[in-house]
Amino acid sequence: MADVAQGKLNKRTIDALDKADRDYFLWDEDLSGFGLKVTPAGGKVFLFQYRLGGRGSKTKRWTIGRYGAPWTPAQARDEAERLSILVSQGVDPMAEKKDRERVRNTKSFVAYVETFAAGYLEPEWGKSWQQAKRVLERHAVPVLGDRPLPDIGAEHLHQVLDKLRDRPGLQRSTWAVLSSLFRWAEKREDIARSPMGKIDPPSGSKARKRVLTPDELVAIWNASFTLDGPRGALVRLLMITLQRRSEVAGLPWAELEKGKGLWHLPGERTKNGLDHLVPLSGSAMAELEIVGWKKSGLVLPSSTGTTAVSNFSDMKTALDTATLAGLKKMAADRGEDADAVTLTPWRLHDLRRTGTTNLQALGFPIEVTERVINHHQGGEVSGIRGIYNLYEYLDEKTNALNGWAARLSSLVTGAPMPSNVVHLADARA
Repeated sequence: MADVAQGKLNKRTIDALDKADRDYFLWDEDLSGFGLKVTPAGGKVFLFQYRLGGRGSKTKRWTIGRYGAPWTPAQARDEAERLSILVSQGVDPMAEKKDRERVRNTKSFVAYVETFAAGYLEPEWGKSWQQAKRVLERHAVPVLGDRPLPDIGAEHLHQVLDKLRDRPGLQRSTWAVLSSLFRWAEKREDIARSPMGKIDPPSGSKARKRVLTPDELVAIWNASFTLDGPRGALVRLLMITLQRRSEVAGLPWAELEKGKGLWHLPGERTKNGLDHLVPLSGSAMAELEIVGWKKSGLVLPSSTGTTAVSNFSDMKTALDTATLAGLKKMAADRGEDADAVTLTPWRLHDLRRTGTTNLQALGFPIEVTERVINHHQGGEVSGIRGIYNLYEYLDEKTNALNGWAARLSSLVTGAPMPSNVVHLADARA
């Protein structure tokens, strides 16, 4: 048999090849450089032959692996195609292999996150760099962990993103931060190329419209008392104040003005970067009294006492379980089929939409409800004008949040709404 032949590298062709008294090669007729070496002992090895720099340059051979598990003809062809792409981009697979081995010994993903945060995020991303780092730590590190950076492929990154399928906003944020990390690593030549190039950005999602029903609000409120530690108070304060989860969970006592019943939320902790003044209803003040007023520290600390309450995923699972049990009991008490009761998926953020929807139903204008949840826009304003803007809607927000607290109380206790809920527009008429 000739030392060199050409044909289709598939299982039937390879199985039909016999050994000879010396090495010979079969090159694939479709993919240039993809071949199989057959040894005198009968061994069959896939390889890839290439040349960088034109006809005068040296020909190199890359050993892909021995025919059989794990290298099937299809898998070997995929690897040869990957190597062919590298060569077409001017990358020497031999150099890439050395690079991968070098980084493999020193750069696990979890370690590289620290390198990336210090070398790129902190100097380039401004105030949002810590949030970007947390995205990696919370959602990418648990999946990628100690995996060497050069060994991370699109299939591993899909595992990260697929876990966030039900949280499209977070999924897009995670995709963006991962893209930045691998692009930076490629520019530094810590990897040959970014695997994110094979992953399209997650598509935008339609605006959520989930509004919790009165029964669901009651069940969630009651279920919050089954949660351990500060988590129950967190849920109730989210319901009462209608502020964001991160803002309530990270609330320090220093932001609260007990005498006036005000929460001074600085722009550093708000999504739009604007200072926000939150009037505290009687219900909110009662929750804070139960927690116990202090002069310093966090209102809702974790078990360490120094960090904010977290582990929201487990908390939400426990809350949903208790909420569903409450809904089933309500149905049974009404003589309905409790087994038919389900809980439509919801997020803590839906409490804000539910609250503003109820406020509008109570007659509060949309410009007031937008101010309550700090959705208004505007540039940073300093001095007297900035103070004026901060207090401009204070009376309206106070009445709105008092009205919402009264609505919640009425639902939970079954008592009628009090008649003294004041709509500022009515009071001024």
